[in-house]
Amino acid sequence: MRKPAVGHSPRIIQSVFVLLLLALFACLSTFLVTMGAQIYRNTIDSSEHNSESRVMTAVLRSAVWAEDGGEVRIEHFDNLGITALCVVNDYNGETYLKRLYCAVDEDPLDGEPRSYLWESYTSEDTEFTVESGETLCELKSFVPSIEGKTLKAEVESKDGTKSTIRMYLRAGGAEE
Repeated sequence: MRKPAVGHSPRIIQSVFVLLLLALFACLSTFLVTMGAQIYRNTIDSSEHNSESRVMTAVLRSAVWAEDGGEVRIEHFDNLGITALCVVNDYNGETYLKRLYCAVDEDPLDGEPRSYLWESYTSEDTEFTVESGETLCELKSFVPSIEGKTLKAEVESKDGTKSTIRMYLRAGGAEE
């Protein structure tokens, strides 16, 4: 008569080994997917931040360069609490003013007040009001100044990133 073998059969050890490999694979796969998702989120956040910064500066540069043929000056509207960059152009004896300024408006989606960069294009005869313009992009602050023939604009985006934009005024060439 034979004695039963002491120990485990090779099939049980093989099955346990396969289950451990599958469990290890599942854990590592979950870990890699989680890490990849986090890296993707960080990349998207960084991309949005960089895009907002580029859009903010591009909007300002293109708005100024489009009308750089006229006189460029800074206007202060103390009653409105606004400092505006103003480009004055004369078209066949009629004077038109293009103003860039930062003002608060109500967000159409949630009704919360938000600060935007505005652009207003009116004739010299029209009285300036904040509502005479249209919003270009969300912006916390916009402080323009002119230093010789250089326009300097200190801007702050909605997330608090501050930038200083300097542009040489090509044709209009302000002097203050």
